[in-house]
Amino acid sequence: MGGFEQKELTLETSRVSLRVSGDATLIASLPSALRTRAGEGLTGIMYGINDERLEILAEGERDMLEPLVAYIQEEAGHSDAADCRESWQLPGGGYDEKFPLVMLSPKMEATITLEGESSTMENYKRHLQVEAVFNRGLKLRWSRLEEGRLEMGCEGDAGRLKSFVRWCYNGPPLARADKVAVTWGSV
Repeated sequence: MGGFEQKELTLETSRVSLRVSGDATLIASLPSALRTRAGEGLTGIMYGINDERLEILAEGERDMLEPLVAYIQEEAGHSDAADCRESWQLPGGGYDEKFPLVMLSPKMEATITLEGESSTMENYKRHLQVEAVFNRGLKLRWSRLEEGRLEMGCEGDAGRLKSFVRWCYNGPPLARADKVAVTWGSV
């Protein structure tokens, strides 16, 4: 391959995306219930959009994720108004916390810290402006590259910012950060 190889994904884990909408009472109760029911080894994040929708991204071993998905679908099935959609995906990795809840508002800001090999961080740095500014219309406020660490501040439309954060977890071609940390805030 001429020395260029995509950093290998470990397929020991799975990723599921769940979107629950339509029942504000169920949406309000799911975050604490999810944290309680999520077993060791499961990580992820939850995005709350008003009281109308909750998006859950969970990663871990598939046999641990399936009961969690079944529980959420069962809870949504008890409500006539709730809709639950599930999508299994390739794992992105990098979630350190156990399902923090990020309440999205129309405009958001995020401080993103990436860690990895120096060459990988330089590859990210070269792609930042294209991915954040040109592809998503975000404002890249600042970025700082140190040995094996890249920090940046970004702001804009919440949906586009969420998409950019997801890109940070997956990385540009031929690169993947070892660790991604995101601090969210409202503008």
